Amino acid sequence: MKLFLPFRRATLLVPSGPAHDPEQKHLFIVLTDPAEVLDFDEKHSLLVGVTTIHTGIPHDPACEFHAGDHSFIRHKSYADYARARIEPSRKIIDGVKKGVFTAQALLDEALFAHVCRGIAQSRFAAPKVVSFYEAVQKAKDLEN
Repeated sequence: MKLFLPFRRATLLVPSGPAHDPEQKHLFIVLTDPAEVLDFDEKHSLLVGVTTIHTGIPHDPACEFHAGDHSFIRHKSYADYARARIEPSRKIIDGVKKGVFTAQALLDEALFAHVCRGIAQSRFAAPKVVSFYEAVQKAKDLEN
């Protein structure tokens, strides 16, 4: 088994199907390295899911993807900032170890930058998600 660490650009398949289809999974992108910021007393990572765009159903236009942008993306999709998650990094690592989450290929750097820009542009990202992302970025900048 390969070691998985939830660092920026990592991607995962996360179970997200309804009760009648528990094997359905969505692609999630890890947006931050594990960090202890804000009111968290252990390291956490920020994840955003990728959701298919369906004609006639409104979606967040802040960050759209095309089929093939990632090996798992087969349809026009978008970053679902409204459902972004701040998760304990240990929980993500354990999920991969247990086979609940499936590690995927790293996201291309240019596409990753597009996803990160979308957080600031999205009208749907929760204030806590935006604050967490900005705090991680600020801490990263102070290290450099």
